[in-house]
Amino acid sequence: MPKLKLVTSKFSPYGHRVEMVLIEKNIPYEKKEIDLGAKPDWFAKDSPLAKVPLLYVDDKPLFESLAICEFLEENFPNNALHSKDSYTKAWHRGWMEFSNGILAETFGMMFAQNQEQLDIKKAATSAKLATLEKHMKFHPYFDGELFCLVDLCLATAFKPLIFIDSKFTLEIFDLYKNVAIYAEGVVTRGSLHKALPSDYEEIFKSFLERKKSHLLTMSFSM
Repeated sequence: MPKLKLVTSKFSPYGHRVEMVLIEKNIPYEKKEIDLGAKPDWFAKDSPLAKVPLLYVDDKPLFESLAICEFLEENFPNNALHSKDSYTKAWHRGWMEFSNGILAETFGMMFAQNQEQLDIKKAATSAKLATLEKHMKFHPYFDGELFCLVDLCLATAFKPLIFIDSKFTLEIFDLYKNVAIYAEGVVTRGSLHKALPSDYEEIFKSFLERKKSHLLTMSFSM
């Protein structure tokens, strides 16, 4: 078995995604957390996107979370997280990429500096939830009973969205009851709980403060 080392940051949902796969598949790994505000020299050399996560496989780096997840699925077949059906697998891969769009819009809301910017990003996020509502089966996972990589990716996308939705009363899930039920289910997955730092809420608040997020001008409870 190759030696695996995950390099990530505490707040990275993309790092949480990879760590969930490692946990779900019971793969031994080492973890190193770095400060993205003070990236070490070796990280810039090994990460073409200058982003976390990185996964070192016997000291050889892999980057980009979806690529890493696919590598782990292909090379560690225990506790499969992809359907064996090639069409279903490709369909799920498309929605895995879609989850990145949800994350992008969520972080757009967090980065918003005024109400207008926040409203634009909130509308874009709402549109993505509407699209998701049309295509999911919700029994109880994206495509039925089997928890797959697509559910794992959506879990890490929904975690920060649920956080700001509840803390700042954005009511973004109100029109999408099926998505809301699904999202609450996948974010309680044990592997996500294990991947998240124990001080997640404090890290989240600190992130919003550093970004001078407009969200912090709204009523909230931390």
